[in-house]
Formats: sequence, structure tokens, C-alpha cells
Amino acid sequence: MYYTGERTSLDNQRWHSGLIGKVFSHKCPDNDKYYRSIRVTHNPFTNSLQPQISNPIYGEPPEELKPISPMMLTRLLRSQMGASFH
Repeated sequence: MYYTGERTSLDNQRWHSGLIGKVFSHKCPDNDKYYRSIRVTHNPFTNSLQPQISNPIYGEPPEELKPISPMMLTRLLRSQMGASFH
């Protein structure tokens, strides 16, 4: 077997193991009385991270759900869009 220079699915899971499975919160920009929960998963078919975003939830996010940084959310959404066109 030879090395192609690409990360395998298992490499990617190990690289992001601290992030995979974590759940974050994100306040809805159009109505701050609602938030969404965002769970980060690994998609083995595209070998990338994928956000699983809930429907809007009325109320304040629970304390255990830390807010996701806007940069991380943008990166997750971009990687999801880019991976779907390969």
C-alpha cells in the first residue's frame, strides 16, 4: 500500500475527536428568544465534519450547551457545502 497524502476517515476522526459528538448552542439571529442546538458529527462518506442543526427552540439555552463561535459555525457550514460537490 502506498501513501497518497490524503487523510483517511479514521485519521480525520482522530484529528477532530475532541469536537466530534459535542453539542453547542446558537442564538437565532432573527429572534433572540429562540436558539438552535448544533451537534458536530463525522461524515464518513465525505470524510468531513458535519453540523446537525436542530429546529428553533424557544427559551434560553441550557448552561451545559456552550455557544458555538461564529467562525467555527461558518467553517462547519462551508465544509459541508464543499464536501457535497466532490
